[in-house]
Amino acid sequence: MSQASAGAPSQPQIWRRHPIVLLRAAFLPAGGVLTLLAAWLIGRSTNGLWVRGTLILGSLVLIWRVLGVANVGAPTDQTPLSQRQGVLRRVTALVRALMAGWAVLLVTAAIVTVALAFIVPGTERYVSWVYFAWLFSVGFWFALNTIDWRNDVYILTNDRIIDRVRFPLLYDQRTEARLDQVQNVRAQQGFWGGILGFGDVIVETAGRTQAVVFLEVPNPQDIQRRIFQRIDALNEQRAAEEASRQHAQLTKWFRAYHTITGWIEILDLPEEVVFPRPIHVRWRINLGPEQAYETWLSYDTESDAQGREHANETSVIPSSGRRQFHQIVPVGRRGEMFVRVRVRVLASPGSSGPEETFASREMMVRVV
Repeated sequence: MSQASAGAPSQPQIWRRHPIVLLRAAFLPAGGVLTLLAAWLIGRSTNGLWVRGTLILGSLVLIWRVLGVANVGAPTDQTPLSQRQGVLRRVTALVRALMAGWAVLLVTAAIVTVALAFIVPGTERYVSWVYFAWLFSVGFWFALNTIDWRNDVYILTNDRIIDRVRFPLLYDQRTEARLDQVQNVRAQQGFWGGILGFGDVIVETAGRTQAVVFLEVPNPQDIQRRIFQRIDALNEQRAAEEASRQHAQLTKWFRAYHTITGWIEILDLPEEVVFPRPIHVRWRINLGPEQAYETWLSYDTESDAQGREHANETSVIPSSGRRQFHQIVPVGRRGEMFVRVRVRVLASPGSSGPEETFASREMMVRVV
């Protein structure tokens, strides 16, 4: 099993099926390889009596194995585990049929060549050919079980849970779900699973017909606990993000309020001027003595009430603290002139905070 440290929640946690599952699946092929090699070493021949007896014994085991696989029927219940096993049976049906056919061929070849070696002199060499075919096939069977065991990977990230099942050269299924969709996580162990420390973790999610299943993983209760921890951490993170968003929105509202009522104070602005006299505007900025800022006027003959920015601006005046300012807005024709006082609050030296720009309400002056 390969597993990320629980102390690093930002890293994905990865599990594979318990090693005992590999030992169970590869017991027959591993034992077959060792038995065939032992028969060769003891008899010091690839066609001696030891090898012939091993081939006949192996044929009986292989026939029993083929009959056992062929008698596996579809499950009557519709649990998440049975659904997954049903999918695997369907996608591997062709491969299992080919392997069963090859097994029957090996059994037939072993029985025929061993019988001929006792009856017809000079046919012993055919036993050697069958022996090496058996050794290669059983070794390939063992390798296939090992690859199949390693290809099943179960992953838990900060926001997702992933079940990836692969069958070499034939099948690759990736089932994943968001943690915020998880409705229930169940850990279950059978008799041997309770003794040897492995079991299944079934993750039921909203809006899915197929559950995410961690099959025969080590310590399923611990995996269940880690999934719940990630769900809690995700919920806390989203709650913190929502609180931060609401705080930022409230801060923006309060700043806008203080901009209008306190930071920018309009001291003098005429309601009406006679063309072509300019508009004189006096205002005061109420900030702390150490706070640096820039202030200016923006103006236009059209209102920006619909989100349109003023097209014209006066020169920018840098300053700090609480001060009064006076600037002149020129007029080009009779009509209405719209004016705003603007201020850009500068970041303190050495501070990484952003500069912020605020404005007073839009004010209208009639030019007659």
